[in-house]
Amino acid sequence: MLSFVVLMCLVAAGGVTAPTAFADDYPTWNDVQAARQSEGAKQAEVATITALITQLQTEVQAAQAAASAATAANAAAQDALLAGQAQADLLTSRAAAMQAQANKSHKQAAQLTAEQYRTGGQDLTGTMLASSSADVLDLLSRLSSMGKLSSTINGVYVKAVQDTNTAKAISDQAGVARDALAGLAAAAQAAQDKAVQAQKDMVAALDAQTAHQNELQAQLASLTAATATTEQQYQAGVAARAAAAAAAAAAALAAAQAAAQAASASASGSGSGAQQYSAGPVSGDAQTLAQQLMVFVDGGQLSGSSPDHIKEIRWIAQGQSVPNCGIDVRVLQVILIAVETFGSAGVSDINRRCTGQIEGAGIYSAHYRNGGGHAVDFYSLGGNGATGADSNSLTLIGVLDPVMPGGSGLGQSNCRRAAGDEPRLRNFQDFYDTCDHLHINDPLN
Repeated sequence: MLSFVVLMCLVAAGGVTAPTAFADDYPTWNDVQAARQSEGAKQAEVATITALITQLQTEVQAAQAAASAATAANAAAQDALLAGQAQADLLTSRAAAMQAQANKSHKQAAQLTAEQYRTGGQDLTGTMLASSSADVLDLLSRLSSMGKLSSTINGVYVKAVQDTNTAKAISDQAGVARDALAGLAAAAQAAQDKAVQAQKDMVAALDAQTAHQNELQAQLASLTAATATTEQQYQAGVAARAAAAAAAAAAALAAAQAAAQAASASASGSGSGAQQYSAGPVSGDAQTLAQQLMVFVDGGQLSGSSPDHIKEIRWIAQGQSVPNCGIDVRVLQVILIAVETFGSAGVSDINRRCTGQIEGAGIYSAHYRNGGGHAVDFYSLGGNGATGADSNSLTLIGVLDPVMPGGSGLGQSNCRRAAGDEPRLRNFQDFYDTCDHLHINDPLN
């Protein structure tokens, strides 16, 4: 009889724990066939498989809760750091302004005192104006205590003292705020690390569910059905579905390219000049777009790399709301247009927050900011490597620039300048990036 072990490694994240390891043994089709030989064995195997399916679902739910809690804790820590930095900067600025005011008061008191003594036959101008603020205050303090300052000068002197004391008090507060920044920064980094790990744990739980749940359900159905399903039959069904997906992708691609050719012919016939691309109305619904893209994924026309961001598209297509794994509708539209334009595309990055990647521009990248998923990196277009300056990249830029919102981001400006192929842009704002992909992002305020 099959046994399984579930190893649990609990990671605290805001009071929520999540598994980081999953069932280490799953039933084989031979186990399923053997269990059908007796009612007792069959019921035991049904219980085992049902428990495994439930365990996968429980682990995903726990991991998603942990990821959401860690994300919230991270956001609070980052906000605290930003608030602390802003407070330290404000106090430092106020202290500098108050010190400048104190220095002005010192100078005014010194000038008035020097003038008073000069009219009395004693010239203190050099002493007053050449001395430091502290020395001037010390001298004024002694003159004031001896009653040798006029009421006007004494009032200016008192204000200078008050300004100096205020400046020091604010400067001390700024020092305390700056000292606190180290602790806030450490807490923010720790919270970010926990959020990244919780996100990776959640994706691992979802991957485990994706890898095993369909087959487990097929095995369960085989045990409870009147006729047994063999592994060969199950694999044949998998192959048949893959073939159907490839055929559907080929048909969808042919239809899209036919529409593009028709649009180009229409544009040429109307005297508009340059070739244009159009695949007809592009959906504005994320799930619809993701489902269209999954046809190309299943047909082999759209692929990912490592870590694989295609799963983000799959979850949206399935209607799953996975924490921190959303993709902006414009980005989905860009990917669809790319595949339909060139027949295939490879993407290396979409939502780095989903995969726990802190690289490139880090948490300020359009791949990561504001929940992530506001950018896409293409590593290939039409089966050829994308550099941001290759012919396919330039074609896609030309297709997208007229329809993207103003302020959309475009990487690899340096690559195109080096190749002498920097196009005139209407809506894209381009920037420096490495020449091993094509980066496109929607506007981020």
